[in-house]
Amino acid sequence: MVAEQTAPGKFELVGFTVDLEAGSRDRFDSLPEPHSQQMDRILLENSGRAGRVDYLGEWHSHPTFPPIPSEIDVASMTDMVENSGPSFAALVIVRLMGNASIQATITTFQRGQLPETGQLIIANAVPEAGLGEGWKPSEH
Repeated sequence: MVAEQTAPGKFELVGFTVDLEAGSRDRFDSLPEPHSQQMDRILLENSGRAGRVDYLGEWHSHPTFPPIPSEIDVASMTDMVENSGPSFAALVIVRLMGNASIQATITTFQRGQLPETGQLIIANAVPEAGLGEGWKPSEH
């Protein structure tokens, strides 16, 4: 996920990567190359906001169970912030419900701290995606 920090602790999602090749219904995996190419495209599309738009974290779905991080999710995200690149990252997990609505959670991970559940606000939902009414494009 790529986002712009709009205020301390507040981020606006500007893009996210999708991997249709790796993983399965029961296991999330990703291939670095497709994500890298998509990240480059998202950053280029938002180059006018250079310095304000950056990597925020990861996302995936839990199609058949609640959108709560599994032990594997927590271990993977914790390892990332403790031992590699970013010192902060968010994990968004979504679940499409039968009535075309979504359930979603966000958990934040910060180096040296325990994971925290955050507040996820879904604004500007796209009507044709069944995510809500009142959609309008961002004015940036």
